[in-house]
Amino acid sequence: MDLNQLLEPLAPKIEFPLSKWEGSFGTDYYGALRVAADYCGLRSVAAQIGGVWQHGVSPPWQQVQPEIITCVAPKTFPCFVARQDEVTYLRDGGYSTVRAIGLPIIYTRPSCGKRIAGSLLVMPTHSLPSYVLSPSFDKYISQISAIRGKFSTTVACVSANCIAKGYWAPQFESAGVSVIHGASISDANALQRMRQLFERFEFVTTDGFGSHVFYALYFGAKVSIWGESSPLLRQNLLGDSTWAAFPDSVDRYLSEENQQKAEGYLGPLRVEPWLGLKDVKLGKWMLGEEHKLTAQELRQCFGWTPFRILNARIKKAIRATRLGRVGLKFKHQIFS
Repeated sequence: MDLNQLLEPLAPKIEFPLSKWEGSFGTDYYGALRVAADYCGLRSVAAQIGGVWQHGVSPPWQQVQPEIITCVAPKTFPCFVARQDEVTYLRDGGYSTVRAIGLPIIYTRPSCGKRIAGSLLVMPTHSLPSYVLSPSFDKYISQISAIRGKFSTTVACVSANCIAKGYWAPQFESAGVSVIHGASISDANALQRMRQLFERFEFVTTDGFGSHVFYALYFGAKVSIWGESSPLLRQNLLGDSTWAAFPDSVDRYLSEENQQKAEGYLGPLRVEPWLGLKDVKLGKWMLGEEHKLTAQELRQCFGWTPFRILNARIKKAIRATRLGRVGLKFKHQIFS
């Protein structure tokens, strides 16, 4: 299939300004709040939700430090997570207000695209801007090239950060594998486009664990973890601001005991790509489908009620005036 035909129905990339980290802790990453607003029938994001919403999968074996799940949000912040086991873990870790509502991607709209029989989407694990050591490319890409003939079409999806660093995309293209630009944290349509891809390809394969593994399962793709993997390195984790404050937790996460726990979930997925596993039930559990709220419930949960929306708009309008800007500057001078 021509790549342009494949890309035509996908949601376009729309950049938006991310909120300050100190108030959001990644809650709006990948357009999550825009997805929620659309689900609630709002034309735009009404206001910040006054808490932190988990933006990616945090499986049970990542429960080595509560702050890792919340992206080091203060323990006074309301926390919205995927599953009930996370609620229990965070409450035991000192977070007083925690609620399971499912992950942002489960609130996206179903796609209209038809699944392409025999198609393969290759998704190498993405790097983070803080990573200090780059992955190896050659062997994995040669392995993918060797099995392309088993599929009707083979496309690689590479994260925005990896593309910016020159990872994966040039190497795949040199091997004759077409590349789709993957998710960016500042793309309003990132989650919607990921859903469309997972509902469009029959098979999804990757070299290691990431949220994309359980996203793909949730949307009915046949998933495999296969080929030469990029090792998860301690140096890279410690370079990330979320993990950096907890070196002992990094060691617990990378311990043999914890990796064996991970294999309880990931082991069955370690098959050849053409034998990919379809396990929607596991995907639904991991993403918190049973805790998904109705539009009215989500509005109440996030404080997006008519009164609060009107109040937020009035405050925003006042801040935009000259008097409001002077008052805000005066306030900062007093409390700085």
